[in-house]
Amino acid sequence: MSDADAPRIGIIGDDVPRQLVFAAGAVPRRLLGSWHEPVTPEAAELLGTVDAAAGRVLDDLLAGRHDDLSGLVVCHDSQANLRIFYVLRILAQRGRVPFPVHLVDVPRVSANAPARCFVSRQYARLLDFCAQVTGNRTDLTSLRRAAEQERELGRALEAMRERRRAGDCTGTEALTAYLLAATEPPEVAVSAVAGAGGATAPGATRVHLTGSNHPDAEIYRALEATGDVVVVGEDHDTGDGAWLGVAADGSSIDEVTDALTDAHLARPAAATGGLAEARAGHTLRRATHTRARAAIALVREHDDAPVWDLPRQRQALRDHDIALVARTRIPSGDAAATAARESLADLRELLATAGADA
Repeated sequence: MSDADAPRIGIIGDDVPRQLVFAAGAVPRRLLGSWHEPVTPEAAELLGTVDAAAGRVLDDLLAGRHDDLSGLVVCHDSQANLRIFYVLRILAQRGRVPFPVHLVDVPRVSANAPARCFVSRQYARLLDFCAQVTGNRTDLTSLRRAAEQERELGRALEAMRERRRAGDCTGTEALTAYLLAATEPPEVAVSAVAGAGGATAPGATRVHLTGSNHPDAEIYRALEATGDVVVVGEDHDTGDGAWLGVAADGSSIDEVTDALTDAHLARPAAATGGLAEARAGHTLRRATHTRARAAIALVREHDDAPVWDLPRQRQALRDHDIALVARTRIPSGDAAATAARESLADLRELLATAGADA
């Protein structure tokens, strides 16, 4: 069966090792929602007060836009996603959702023995779920084949990051490629990433983006439209922070899941569940690695975790002469693009002041 004909398993969140999904004969498709479209009253009533992007994910599921999925995996990497899982579990029992729903709960904590055991068991259960959905037996051959697929994507992503650092790929092009990589079959994903390019404007201010993740590239497009800034990197989980291109080897299925467990526990801290100091350190490392001169934090309304990181991030970046401007509690709709333009105005003023004081 070709990837074009393979069953799709939806993913909500960013804690799923894609190798396991591919090894079971399925294609993972991350569901991302929207920062711009309003949440319907039904989704809002079912979920309560949550990040608008999460509400749009539920809206799309209720509207049948993902009825072609064979199964759905929800990650407990945020409280909003956990609420989605509880709602979908009830709706699935009532026949409202036409596919089975599975929860992956793998907190990023210290890599001690109990944590490793817990996460490894979660990934073993995930592999069983995927195999039940597809009806395909997972073995070392399929795991090796899936590992090579994912590593090919990883190599393409690293080459794209190098082009980005060199000024040969805009942030808009890069984010669009990341989103395609998370939602499309491997050959489409690798082609999109390999083709991502676009020379940046000479002299454009190199900017690192932090805060909420981005389910589409509209904000990046708004930031880069003037030509005086280029987004050279980010630490949110739909861009550079996405868990893509990672795979593991082993002489048994257990060894593979154990190695993926170690890879997960070694990931940088996420805004949800991560300590602010660790988050600030990661933001600083990413910003300096891409030679960013400034950083912009854009945070959606009800996505509170990134807001807690801002004081530490601002201090860490300031100590390395990297300016940070922020817009928080941004509502859905056109306010997102407006916030992006306002943050640019703040950034220009801040950089001009710093230049005058130098």
